[in-house]
Amino acid sequence: MSPFENMSTLNVVVGIIFILLTLLLLIPGALASLGNLPGNKWFGLHVPAVRKDRAIWDQAHKVAGPFWVLAGVALAFGAAFSFIASGWMWVLPAVALVAAVVAASLGGNFGARAAAAVEQAREKQADEPKPAVNIDALRRAAGHADEQK
Repeated sequence: MSPFENMSTLNVVVGIIFILLTLLLLIPGALASLGNLPGNKWFGLHVPAVRKDRAIWDQAHKVAGPFWVLAGVALAFGAAFSFIASGWMWVLPAVALVAAVVAASLGGNFGARAAAAVEQAREKQADEPKPAVNIDALRRAAGHADEQK
């Protein structure tokens, strides 16, 4: 007996929805992990710190991307089980959905925290006084070193 013999319309609809959600998480997650997710208003983190600079955008999404990939993988398992689910087997797609939501949420949280940390480090670095360099003394020292050779 094939597991697909008892497949209903509900199985197909839920499976296709899970597959679409899988793609919506896997593709941006992979691009974000590689630092190739272009700045846009639809996909990615929506916190003010991320939008300030491309480097902050890339760093925050490199942190969030693996979590989004994990969420996509969880949904892929949920999709696989939803095509054959009946009775208590529907617990597996539900658990996969919860795991995906948790993973995506953790990714967003860690990505936003990474963006805030990078922004704070940049502001702290900008506030530090720059060492004063006496250009004339540097030129004299370089000239003196050249004369000794």
